[in-house]
Amino acid sequence: MFRYGVAALLIASTAAFAHTQGVLDKSTILGSCVPLVAKAPHDGQWWECKPGRLSGYPDLSKDACKRGDMRGDVRFWLCPAELVVSRSTGATS
Repeated sequence: MFRYGVAALLIASTAAFAHTQGVLDKSTILGSCVPLVAKAPHDGQWWECKPGRLSGYPDLSKDACKRGDMRGDVRFWLCPAELVVSRSTGATS
């Protein structure tokens, strides 16, 4: 029983470390988005999204964002101001 507890503790601590260091984002396994400085209409924000090898492009349409153009392997999204605040404060990931 003690072995299972130690194994679970090791798995949990490794997962927590990987999450805090952004290992999955840096390794491009999962798709990721970053806000851009470019001006957007209606106090919104442009986001630049890159695909991940496993998950493909992130879908920001669930966050009331509108899909923009693609340039190379980058997809652009126009999102409302509320998303900018919640994503930059770490409220959602």
